[in-house]
Order: sequence, then structure tokens, then C-alpha cells
Amino acid sequence: MYSSRPVKKEYIPRPFTNVIIPKRFVGKFWFFFRLKKEVDFLLFVAPLLPLIVPRNIKSVIVCQELASQKIQPKGLSSRLSAFVRDQVLMPLCVARATKIIAASEATQKDLLQFYRLDAEKVPVIYDGFQELSEFASDAPAPDISLIPYFFFAGKVKYRKNVHGIASAFISFKKRTNANTKLVIAGDYGGDYYVNLQSELAKNGLAKDVHFVGYTVGAKLYSLYKNAFAFVFPSINEGFGMPPIEAMSLGVPVITSKISSMVEVAGGAALLVDPFDVTDISQAMEKLYRDSAFRAELIHKGFERAKVFSWSKAAHAYIDLLRVL
Repeated sequence: MYSSRPVKKEYIPRPFTNVIIPKRFVGKFWFFFRLKKEVDFLLFVAPLLPLIVPRNIKSVIVCQELASQKIQPKGLSSRLSAFVRDQVLMPLCVARATKIIAASEATQKDLLQFYRLDAEKVPVIYDGFQELSEFASDAPAPDISLIPYFFFAGKVKYRKNVHGIASAFISFKKRTNANTKLVIAGDYGGDYYVNLQSELAKNGLAKDVHFVGYTVGAKLYSLYKNAFAFVFPSINEGFGMPPIEAMSLGVPVITSKISSMVEVAGGAALLVDPFDVTDISQAMEKLYRDSAFRAELIHKGFERAKVFSWSKAAHAYIDLLRVL
């Protein structure tokens, strides 16, 4: 097992040897240049592919998403970084790769469009998701003062459309005067967060929206499990694990009707236009008022979550590598 940092023994039940790849550029270059025939495949997350790989070794890259191709980064340094990654490194990677695994049909479509690839070279293997139910026994009691609450999990940034969620929540509260809160779990900060807080304060709802920061394990399980509904109207996703995490725990989901989220939802979520605040807000109200529809989404969500797992993904990866 070749890796840039040690692989935990408990991750792989069978005996294995872990070879650590040098971290520095020169050492890494020389390491891959000297690879021998006992290596059959190199599996990388795009666009991280070595500059030189012996010709007898097949390279397979995994592409989760092409977000910066579709959403222009802000700031000179971010745009320069995106240019190097998307216009220099990615073309080299996809040209040299034996196969490029896409995390969804939406990502596959983007790869075919942006890099003019043959569909045969870009198989789709869906991701799995984090089985949070394993933390149930250690989960903290819910904060009663927050219930009921809409929930979002993910980084607080433009692509995740947290501004759309906040604006929709403001509209929902003004229209219904419902005693609901909004809980947002994920890294936050910078101007984007400041602007969100400013909008909430201006509308008198700063105390109804709780930013709890990056959350994992038992606490994340508890936040999902006790949520009234999960709201995830992202502008672009390569796969979209959080909606599946919510479904697996019996939480109804509101998500986008664009990008990969439509295929991942598979008819088990309430789909909205992520650019239409009214649409998101009305979806919140529908789940708030229609208990029968909410129960229907919960049932469909449980069934949909069964389609995805890391075990299924791993077997699909192995099956693909065996026929190369």
C-alpha cells in the first residue's frame, strides 16, 4: 500500500506492507521514476498525478467534481490556482490516465464536456457515505432550545449556497412566524460569514440561526438525527454525501434540482432551484405544514440511502482494475 502518510492497520483487515511516498518534490519525483514492475496501478485523486510514471504502470485517477470550471473563483490567487489546476495539470492527467473514475453522471458529463474525452474512458462509480449511526450510542442529548430546526452540514461558502438557505429561512419565518431555528454545521469565517450575519441581524433573526462550526462523530449524528429537515440547495456538487447521510438517519431532505444532486436524490428528496430563494423557502414551508409528505420523504430516503455504500464503491473499483 503506497501512501503519502501511514495507513491505519484497522482500515485493512488483511496483512499489508505500507510504503510511504516522500513528501518533497524531488524525492517524490525520483520515487515514482524508479517504481518497478510489481506495481500494477496507481490510483490518484485528480489532478495529482506524478510527472513521470513508468510506462508499464497504469494510472487511474478519481475525479469528484469540476467546481471551479463552472463557478469562477474570486480573487487573483484563487483564479491563478484554478487556472494551473484546471488548464495545466488536469489536461495532463486525463490524457495520461488509463481510466478516469467520475463520482457521478454529472461529473462524468462535465469531464466529457471540458476535456473532450471518450465516454468509455470515464466510468461512473458512486461514492459511499459516512455511516453516522455507529455513533448513536455516544450521541449527546439534543439541545431542546433548538428544536425544531432545519439543518445544513458543509463548509459555509458560496458554492454551498448558505446565503440562499439563510435568505429562504428569513422569508419562511416572516411568512409563517414558525417557532423554528436553523443550525449550520461547518467551517465558517471571512466576509461571506460576516455578510450572512449582517443579513440575519438586519431581519431580527440572528438568535434563530446557530453556526456550530466543524462537527464530526457523535455530535454530528445528533444534529442530523434531531433535525426537522435537512436543507442542501448547493449550486454544484460532484456527488453530494450530506443528503444521503441525512436520508440514512430518517431526516427529510431539500436539495437542488441541478448537478449531481438530482441523480443522488433519486426521487427521495424535495428538489428546488438553488438560485430561487422563494422556491427554497416554500419547500421549507411544505415540510413544516405537510406531515404526510414529510413522512413519505423519510420512507423514500431510507430506501434510497441503501443504494450507496463505501463497500459497494470499493468492489466497483476492484472490478474495474481487474479488467484493465
